Amino acid sequence: MSGSVQSRSGNRGNASVPEKSLRSNHTPGRDRYDSVRLIGAPVAVTLPRLKDIRPRYCFRSDDRPAAILALSMLRLNIAQLGDWNGSAVDFVGKALARFCRSHGLETVSRVFPESSIRILDEILEQSEYERSVSGDREPSSRMFLMVDYDQSAMVQVGPTLSLLHGCDKHLPAAFYQVLATNLRRWMRVYDVTDAESFADDQKAMLDEEELEQSFYPKVDAARPAYLKRLPTYKKALQCLRRSLPKCRSMPRIATLIRLCLELDAHGNGSSARWPYLLREEIPDEMDTYVEYTDPPGPGALMVMEEDDLIEACFTEEMQFLGQELPIGSSLMLLIDLDRRRDSLDRQVKRAFDYLSAMLRSLTAATKLIEMIREIHDEYLRECGLEQGVHAQESAACVR
Repeated sequence: MSGSVQSRSGNRGNASVPEKSLRSNHTPGRDRYDSVRLIGAPVAVTLPRLKDIRPRYCFRSDDRPAAILALSMLRLNIAQLGDWNGSAVDFVGKALARFCRSHGLETVSRVFPESSIRILDEILEQSEYERSVSGDREPSSRMFLMVDYDQSAMVQVGPTLSLLHGCDKHLPAAFYQVLATNLRRWMRVYDVTDAESFADDQKAMLDEEELEQSFYPKVDAARPAYLKRLPTYKKALQCLRRSLPKCRSMPRIATLIRLCLELDAHGNGSSARWPYLLREEIPDEMDTYVEYTDPPGPGALMVMEEDDLIEACFTEEMQFLGQELPIGSSLMLLIDLDRRRDSLDRQVKRAFDYLSAMLRSLTAATKLIEMIREIHDEYLRECGLEQGVHAQESAACVR
């Protein structure tokens, strides 16, 4: 997971020139760079090597929204004067990156590495051609805090649920409910419910012969008996709290329950900030955004075990995501720069408070998911299988 800020030009404030683009045709054992031949007359022309050149350029007018946000972040002690290097965009980006690191980004990245936290002044990035034909525009009066998940973190929860069932028959459903609900505060989660819904839709389009050759009719069996009826979130919490004292003699189960309760402590009161929820505030922009983006990809894939029917449905459903349109963001918070100073500061504070709660919750989730994966790997070893290796080509997930 990474943090960055972008201006209207679409360049990331903390971007760097890719290493490949700086390489020339250098031959080992030679102390010079080969000249590059240009199209036209066969004249060898040597291109100069540029050093210490900033890899981005931003018009001064495009820095204006970032400058307004930077002043608010300074007043709230989110940014520091030492972050200044001559660019308001870079200033906000550096402060955002430090804020994320201080709230657990390094830990979160162990399970959610292909994720990003960005601040942009437009929700749909334009190509250079689109910018050139759109003409001069006034600097944006809005900034957007956006969270994206480019891959799904696999959570092989089956063996953990079996372990909990051995302690208390009500624990698996309670644990699953609290874990899935808290992950859904920050991301889309693909689990057995999504698989069942997708399978039902596919079965409705198949004839009898096709159904016999399909795995879709078998998806209903992917849900373990102890997950047939999930408790309400409130009752699930009560079950976990009631069970914790009984599990003192079982350290692993007690740790699983404590981490699950920690998720609730960090995420309680927070709800998913899906982009479409901004329709009331910016209806035109959000209607365009929803029309020209695909739904967000899941940040987590909760399966019973690797290569099961849930993962099979996930693979089938996600194979076309992002092929025609860009994938939409999972979370989006609006910062209105036209507000009075006190009102703007309150809005910026709410946005960063939400980001802080998300990172703290996902820090606990990372530790919990790592435990779940360890239990799953032990289960595989007991079955004589090698952990983390698919028997056949499967979905691209973080493992």
